[in-house]
Amino acid sequence: MQSATREPFPSLSFLSQLNAQQREAVETTEGPVLILAGAGSGKTRVITYRIAHLIEHLGVMPESILAMTFTNKAASEMVERVDKLVGGLSIAKPVISTFHSFCVRMLRRDIEALRIPSATRGNLRLDSARASSFTTRPISSSLSSRHAPLGIDDKQTTPRGRVGAYFVGQDHMLDPQEVYLQSADPKTESVAQIYAEYRKELAKANALDFDDLLLESVRLLKAVPAVREYYNRRFQYILID
Repeated sequence: MQSATREPFPSLSFLSQLNAQQREAVETTEGPVLILAGAGSGKTRVITYRIAHLIEHLGVMPESILAMTFTNKAASEMVERVDKLVGGLSIAKPVISTFHSFCVRMLRRDIEALRIPSATRGNLRLDSARASSFTTRPISSSLSSRHAPLGIDDKQTTPRGRVGAYFVGQDHMLDPQEVYLQSADPKTESVAQIYAEYRKELAKANALDFDDLLLESVRLLKAVPAVREYYNRRFQYILID
């Protein structure tokens, strides 16, 4: 009886498919690595091959690798590429997702550690229609004649676009009161008032908007050492596309 032989695993030669710069980035696994390259130059390929190299050649446990990107399409493509390279080596898989999806997962697990009165695991994400309704109500109610100097054209911009343009405090992790105290003119004071109304609407619904998913995750990691330590232990390698 002829003994069975294992076919060479395709990923054994995958490093030979990279150019010198790409291979250097893939094989440099200790310490931070920053890749600067133009569109279509293979940055995503480097990340997927780096994941494969960590798993196959260095013996890193797949579940200790986190890779994040901006779109669902990019995340799906990365999952497919990694699976083709090393999918047969382990039942466990690396965590590959968008930033927002990963933050939803993190907040569903630990948001109550922030001890925000209205924050529970039950309602952490808004679809586009609900986000639009939340941003429309406070803006529409606040844009009376006394807020005319704001100059927001309700017909030319989307509700979410108006919030993104005017609620700069959210991007800087400031609450409405801090925005108001830092305001230097009536227009900024009005923005702070609208921002406050917007936050009240979200609090009433026990909801977070899309920016909150990122910002509250940052707050969670900064404010709760136990959560921070959990993710430090959980992920040995973090890759960002």
